[in-house]
Amino acid sequence: MEFITGLYLFVIITSIYLYSIFLLLLFKNWKELFNEDLSKENLPSVTILIPAYNEEDTIAGTIQSVLDLDYPEDKKEIIVLNDGSKDKTGEIASKFKGITVINKQNSGKADSLNYGINIAKNEFIAVVDADCYHEKDALIKVINCFKEDPNIEAVTSSVRVKNQETLLGKLQFIEYTLIAWARKLLEFINSVYVTPGPLSVYRKKTLQKLNGFDKNNLTEDIELAWRILKENHRIKMCLSAKAYTVVPEKFKQWWHQRLRWDIGGLQTFAKHKDTLGKTKYGMLGVWVAPFYLSSFILALLGFIVWVYVLGRRFISKLLHSFYSIETDSFVLQFKELHLTPSIFTIFGVLLIITYLTYITFGLKMMDPGKIPRTRKATIVLYMFFYLALYPLVFIQSLYLFFTNKLFKW
Repeated sequence: MEFITGLYLFVIITSIYLYSIFLLLLFKNWKELFNEDLSKENLPSVTILIPAYNEEDTIAGTIQSVLDLDYPEDKKEIIVLNDGSKDKTGEIASKFKGITVINKQNSGKADSLNYGINIAKNEFIAVVDADCYHEKDALIKVINCFKEDPNIEAVTSSVRVKNQETLLGKLQFIEYTLIAWARKLLEFINSVYVTPGPLSVYRKKTLQKLNGFDKNNLTEDIELAWRILKENHRIKMCLSAKAYTVVPEKFKQWWHQRLRWDIGGLQTFAKHKDTLGKTKYGMLGVWVAPFYLSSFILALLGFIVWVYVLGRRFISKLLHSFYSIETDSFVLQFKELHLTPSIFTIFGVLLIITYLTYITFGLKMMDPGKIPRTRKATIVLYMFFYLALYPLVFIQSLYLFFTNKLFKW
């Protein structure tokens, strides 16, 4: 077997295995996906932190969304952390009554949140990004999840896409929906490895014990989640609590955001690589770290196989055509890749079927009803074009990470 053939089969079979695990988690925990608790009894006090940097276009809507949350007013403290914005973010936020606005010098999102943690008055702290909007029952659903187990130290929400008008927005809608879907399934094996900014709630004592967010990490929400899991605590995901975020509408903005995600993920893995395969760190060691690493490796190897196969065939055809024209004969040929049609077809089709099944279940259960015809076309673009961009982003992320050419906020 050629090396590239073995590499291809490794990528395909491993991918099928991982998606099969997610489907097994779904079928095993079918009835527990959308558990809701809307009880207003014995609700704890919550401090809501809104870090903001140059968010004049969205800050008003976010603050109003937080004010409108169905939660007792006497148990809700709202603090806007204006991190040295150069626009009218602070001015707009100051017009709202019933909230506290802290205008501070720019020091980054993580440092702003740590400042907020120190001045927060309540036992629970919610983090809300300054470009997010929430269903009114989102906070109460998230808070009630803490009642299930005293070892639950953080609960996150289902992050959805608010602006779906453009094609890029529609593709991100599918992506965010599937991310939320996967995150809920991972909860059943205590492997929720990120507490995203649109709406996540923590116990204040836990944040203080862990010294808050890492100021040197580009994805502070991922790194903090890893430290929580490292302490063998639980992180829960409330699938029915919905927070809507504004996603990039321009390709350049999207690319920049994904670079930050990937670099932050690499920083997190590098910081906690000692957990890899270690059972004493619970699921962080035996599942999260290996899964996180394998997702990057599979994307990179899959890209290498794809480039090799297409590149080799393209060059072969190009040279063959050139010399055929010049000599009227077959002068130069490359040895074909030793992948029999049956192997390629069976494993390739099996992977497509497995992933399509996973996508279909995810979209239908997250958004009940039939998938519109327009969305079916978008799913095809998502599977065969959008996902193909991931390895390209990751390659640049690797370069920026290893050359230490990072960026902030």
